Amino acid sequence: MRRMSAPDAAMYWRSAIMPSDQFVVYCFDAPDPAVSMAEVVRELRERARGVGDLRLRVLNVPGDLDRPYWVGSGVGPEAVVVYPVLTWRECLDRIGELNDDQVDPSESAWRIHLFGPLTGAPRGCSAGEGRAIVAVLQISHAVADGRGTAAICRALFGVVPPQYGAGGDEPVSGWLPSARWGAAALGVARLPVSVASMVWLGLRSFAEYRTAVRRSHPEAPGVVGVPATELNRSAGPGRTLRVIVLDRRSLPPGHSVTVAALTAISFALDELLGPVPRRTAELTVGRPPRPGVRNNFGNVAVDLHQETDDVGVRMSRIAEEVTAAQRKAATPDPVAESAYRAESATPAFLAHWAIRQFDIGTRPDTVTGVTVVSTVNRGPADLALAGGRVRFTTGFPALSPCQGLTHGVHGIGSAVAISVTTSPEIVDVDAYVEMLRRALDRVSAVGPSRL
Repeated sequence: MRRMSAPDAAMYWRSAIMPSDQFVVYCFDAPDPAVSMAEVVRELRERARGVGDLRLRVLNVPGDLDRPYWVGSGVGPEAVVVYPVLTWRECLDRIGELNDDQVDPSESAWRIHLFGPLTGAPRGCSAGEGRAIVAVLQISHAVADGRGTAAICRALFGVVPPQYGAGGDEPVSGWLPSARWGAAALGVARLPVSVASMVWLGLRSFAEYRTAVRRSHPEAPGVVGVPATELNRSAGPGRTLRVIVLDRRSLPPGHSVTVAALTAISFALDELLGPVPRRTAELTVGRPPRPGVRNNFGNVAVDLHQETDDVGVRMSRIAEEVTAAQRKAATPDPVAESAYRAESATPAFLAHWAIRQFDIGTRPDTVTGVTVVSTVNRGPADLALAGGRVRFTTGFPALSPCQGLTHGVHGIGSAVAISVTTSPEIVDVDAYVEMLRRALDRVSAVGPSRL
């Protein structure tokens, strides 16, 4: 048993009011027309038994007297499910429908969905032709962030199979009731210290914040967000997903894939929403790992610099924004560190209660960004499934009550996939994807990219 960190527990509790399962997609060539999907299922189940993060589930503590615990779990027969869809579009539609069926981490924190063999999938940078198999790892965000899920999938689809016992805990279902009440007793025992620490560390955090404000320039107005748009509202139950796959070498030299994608998204949003004085995107940025914490990232606002229509100039300015955000995320911040310590000391019942008070029905007047952009480099293209090499990988960042359009930017090898997640109630996804394609062509015209 391992006690959840405060950030991971908060992620787990929030998922009850805002679905946040990750859908991590890998598309593989299907060179054998007679591939046995039953054999693929057996292979993936066996590999999953060797991945420590896939042998975990959540143990809830009665009365929230302590944060939840990670306990061991087996890999059951329902862990891998096959859908005999025939086309890539059917596959995307089915993944969109899966959003309504979130995993219950107290039973199982993940499942794998297999689609195909199917036709119509983008080729990416693969030399393969014809049919493909698509594997989708649906996993609770409490288990891992984007870097963590990439590592899990490397174990699942890597050349060397993982060995059972490489991590995680053995199943403990036989003594779960006593473990649950034992954890509650420990929570009660540490409660006086937790309350005192929360008060003391909270006061110190506030003092750090006041010090930071005095050292800054209070006469300059702070950035509090940009006005909400028609995209920043509840998306309803429906989901529409699309993916554009391209070769990294087609993107401009001298800039990262993230910068090129943000620039293209900025021009697509210009066409979709029209001109405004200022527009920002909410970018996920990785943070240095903390011991025992599975989610090490934050969201920052990136100015999309509508003041210039010159592609090269806008891209350079966006690059400066991204570099500054990444540098800030990698630098220890006394205010953030102090707030983290205070959060970690907060008793579980108070932390969970505060999350339950969040009103998802209120639409904000301002937002950090009009869309969310999540980027992950998933490494070299040396993964395979059923004898087929990986073509590309993608993912679909979850929508929220104030984000009805999100983008994923995922790379593997030289293949880059840009995904769009939205709802029929928000935007015509195919019309927007055409805007994004035009914007990508405009950005790509700046010149070829180096690997």
